[in-house]
Amino acid sequence: MKNILLALGVISVLGACAHHDDVRPNSDNQHYVIIKASDRGEGIKEALNQATHFCKQDKQSMYVINESVTYQGELDEKTFLNDKSTAQMISEAGTWLWILGDGYVDDAGAIASLAGASAEHSLGKPYLVNVSFRCDS
Repeated sequence: MKNILLALGVISVLGACAHHDDVRPNSDNQHYVIIKASDRGEGIKEALNQATHFCKQDKQSMYVINESVTYQGELDEKTFLNDKSTAQMISEAGTWLWILGDGYVDDAGAIASLAGASAEHSLGKPYLVNVSFRCDS
């Protein structure tokens, strides 16, 4: 079981190496990135990283023209954030039980860890991040 989680962790890290897949170039040097994210701050960070990488490939600097974040979830935002927080706590507590537990406790911890992660994933990515930017020397 621990090998499965290790493999999933490696896959997610490698998946994070996609440098600017969401950049939409434009001929007038006003490009944009649109990302769906499960966290407002992480979504903005990812969009800005992709925009920066896009410009750096031509040895240019990235300048933000406009950025916006819109919540588009099925639940209201407060409920979404509460549910996400609960799922994260369950996952973290389960992980600690899994690591530190002995006998049956580590099995229960593994189940709780996976259940929390699954619950968090099922909440989806309700934030739509849109960053307009340009590249200049």
